Formats: sequence, structure tokens, C-alpha cells
Amino acid sequence: MMNLTSIIENNHLKDRRLQFIRTHQEAFDVEPTFPLPLFEQAILEIEGSCYVESSCQVEGSRLLAGRHEVGQYPGKTWPESLTHAFKFLDKIENRLGVRINRGSLEHFAAAHIGSHKITNNTIGIHLGSKQEDSSVVLYVYIEDEEDPEELARTAIALDGGHYSDELTQVLIRDTKAIAFKLFLDGRSRVDICPYAPAQPGSLGTRGKYLTAYIQKYFSQKVNFIFRGSYALIACFSKAYATPVLWFYFTNIKDIPKYFLFNSLGDRIYDFCQSQSCITGTGVAVTEPELEKSRLENFCFYYDGRDGCQPHPGL
Repeated sequence: MMNLTSIIENNHLKDRRLQFIRTHQEAFDVEPTFPLPLFEQAILEIEGSCYVESSCQVEGSRLLAGRHEVGQYPGKTWPESLTHAFKFLDKIENRLGVRINRGSLEHFAAAHIGSHKITNNTIGIHLGSKQEDSSVVLYVYIEDEEDPEELARTAIALDGGHYSDELTQVLIRDTKAIAFKLFLDGRSRVDICPYAPAQPGSLGTRGKYLTAYIQKYFSQKVNFIFRGSYALIACFSKAYATPVLWFYFTNIKDIPKYFLFNSLGDRIYDFCQSQSCITGTGVAVTEPELEKSRLENFCFYYDGRDGCQPHPGL
């Protein structure tokens, strides 16, 4: 049993997680509409060290800021972390009277429930402009040292997309995360997300295939940003024609070196720069969008960990 000191500390950490997302919601005028209260409840039910990520999706002059994810950290929590995800889905279905299509997630979980290669999964909520466009998002993460092939092949089959042999090799060798996006109107999507650190060899051979693929098929600008970032995740899905590129940065002040935003992006950046305990930031964007003089369609995200110490420059 937890002693009194541990209970107090645990409750303090939970309160900080809630404050993290509520500060975000206040800054970007997010109404606490359903199912955000259920997500906050889910955060409070997770024991142990966690990280929370908030993000803003910008679509021209429209800002979608009701987007949060939570995951346990550090250590290996799969498949226990899946319990929180299914409980969250059950509560949303019961409260809204909707049927969420979780078939792809259930199929994946049944195939790999005992896998030692999976570290954990996150739980997230992305509010759309309408309830039917809102979704529950789960990312399943794979150990850096493990061969992801069997997990990636399951995800590719569930996605149903057609990928070249060369790209398939990237997906089965370098996949770091598999995302399940489950919409409240019954639609669903699977993303397969290979990962590469900007510094070759920092994770052994992981990232070698994605790095070569980016160098061969993507623009000089993409490669320039990749080299200046901490890491790159490229998410592929049959749901969209061009992959979404997630550029990670540990120092938020590096971001203006590589991106020019519209006014909404500037507002998001200014807010994040003013926060005292952000442990990582990033920008998700497609390659065609990067050709514009200023980004108009992108996602800006940042995270905080329990008991975090701000990075230099934050």
C-alpha cells in the first residue's frame, strides 16, 4: 500500500496534469465540452509517472486546440495501459450513445497482447469542429531496440494501403509508433509511423531506412529541417496521399529557424515559449505545405512530464 507521503505526491502529480491541459484550454479559448471531462477523469485514474501532450491543429484561419494525450512514463506498461484506453472508449460510448469502430485496435491488441516489444500506449482526445469529427487517438509505442516487423506488418494489413517494396522496408524496419484514430461517427484510421533520430547511429541502426528514404525522395527543405531537429517521425496511412512529417525539437527556440507561421502559429509559439515546464515541442506538416512562404495547415504540439525540469531556453 502507498504511504501517506506517496499518496500526497501522487495526487499532486495528477493535479499538475490537469493544470497543464486546463492552462492550454484557457489560452486557446477551448470550451470544456464533452468528452473533455471524461478525458480529465481518465488522467486522474492513471497511477505512476505520466507525460501529457497538448496540441493545436491549424487549418488556415481555423484553430482546433481541444487536443490532448496522456501516456505512462517511464517503464513498460503494456498491456495494462490498454485497460485505460478501453475503459475510456466504453465511457464515451455509454454517455454519447455512439458506436466507436474499435475493430482495428481490438484486432491489433488480440494479435500482440503479450508482445514484449511494446512499451506502452497513450490515450488521446482530438476535438473537431463538430462532434462527429472528434476522435479518440491511441498511439502504441515500440521499444527502440526491438525489431518492429511483425507489429508493423499487422498495422499495414489493418491500414489496407498499398506501399512500394522500398517504403514497406522502411515501415517494417523503423516503425516506432502505430496510431489508431477512432472517430465518434464510426470512422477509423490506422497510421504507421517510422522514426529516425537526426544524429545517425544514436539509436543503433534504428532510423537508417527512414533516413535514406527521406534523403532520396524528399525535398532539400525537408532534409534541412530534419538535420536541425532532434528527430523525425513520418506517418503513413491510406487515408492521406502524402505522409505527415513530425519534426521534434528539445529547444523551442530552434523552431523559428526552420518554420514561418501564419498569425495563429505565432500565437501558439508565443504561448509555448512563455510556459515554464515544457519538455519537448514539435511541428507536424506535409511536404507540400513546407513550400509555402508561411505555414497555413499544420499541427503544433508540446508536452510536459511529471516533475519535469524545463529544457535550456524554455
